[in-house]
Amino acid sequence: MYSRKWQFNLVLAIAVLFFAAISNAHEAPKSEREPQQEQNYPGGDFILQSPDGQLSLQDLHGKVVLLFFGFTSCADVCPTALAVISRVFSMMSLEDLEKIRALFVSLDPGKDTFELLKQYTGYFHPNIVGVTQRLENVIEISERYGVQYQRKDMPDSTLGYVIYHTPDILVVDTWGRLQQKRIPPHVKAEEIAAYIKELLPHQ
Repeated sequence: MYSRKWQFNLVLAIAVLFFAAISNAHEAPKSEREPQQEQNYPGGDFILQSPDGQLSLQDLHGKVVLLFFGFTSCADVCPTALAVISRVFSMMSLEDLEKIRALFVSLDPGKDTFELLKQYTGYFHPNIVGVTQRLENVIEISERYGVQYQRKDMPDSTLGYVIYHTPDILVVDTWGRLQQKRIPPHVKAEEIAAYIKELLPHQ
């Protein structure tokens, strides 16, 4: 009697382990699961160099600042993001536009000269300013703003390397506080414009 009960329990235990293994095997990869709560990044002031001289976040106090970290040789996501920002700016009144700036922060200061940055950002909108700094300084700033950066050599490519980076548009309010809402470049410009208008000071 006890022998049969023991055998039954053994078979039951094996069955439980078997179905648990199947369940784990079909579990979605971590990257495909429901996203975890966003980590809060401190942001904060920074000093970067623009084609017209030194520029800090404090210099833009009172303005909503859009930040995008990228590089001019980026083939897809960077021009897409800047085109979206340009479209957002086109939806703003002249009065509101005076209270908004966008900074394109180059992650490739060795190649992205100030002349190239000015030409590149000017193609999209005059309120987009290209800035950079020594690479170690840019990386330190990007980490405070939750932007991931990785450079990988690719000798067979035209550029010789590729830069992987976070593709989100970041927003800093008029008090210099990084907003934890991160905007992917595929979000409609109308939605971004409405969000920015909420951050603008109202008379």
